[in-house]
Amino acid sequence: MPACANVETPRAWLWRPLFYLVFVGLCGGGPSLALASGFKVSSVQARLSGQTLSLNGTIDLGLTPEVEEAINNGIPIELAIDVRLYRRRTFIWDQKLASWALRRELRYHALTGQYLISAGAGAPVLRESFVSLNDALIQMGSLADLTLTVGTPVLGDAGYHLDIRARLDIEALPTLLRPLAYTSRAWDLNSGWTTWETQR
Repeated sequence: MPACANVETPRAWLWRPLFYLVFVGLCGGGPSLALASGFKVSSVQARLSGQTLSLNGTIDLGLTPEVEEAINNGIPIELAIDVRLYRRRTFIWDQKLASWALRRELRYHALTGQYLISAGAGAPVLRESFVSLNDALIQMGSLADLTLTVGTPVLGDAGYHLDIRARLDIEALPTLLRPLAYTSRAWDLNSGWTTWETQR
């Protein structure tokens, strides 16, 4: 008797994200266990030279099972990396000189079995593919050799620091999934603001 293979056609893969959204939207995804995952800005090296800010660093991106399941069912997620540069002042609050919103998208391509990363406005053009989700997340959280332009002149005798935050952008999710994401701890992936000294 010939063996039977469970092969999904390209048409089936196109419908898969829609079925997932309808199921989650109607059923709510069920209760979530205590979360061991999360986003964390683990290291940043920043240097100011003229009106250029150079960044190197690492953001740890730990996904919850619910978010990982959504990705594997064809739902893309978007990482927002918010960066703010401040000049230190002695007697009043620090002055914000510039801010940037860097965005990176992660999606699973079912036909090739690969995870795809793309980056848009505010970040260097990036289009890469990975066989494993873990490798894709490592690259997605990398701030290697990132160069940003500071519009305000940098003073030589002042001190500077950065505030950085990484978060999952719920507004970038499909419309049907957003109400669940806003009310579920499983989708609340946000590192919170961290402060890092800037070298000259």
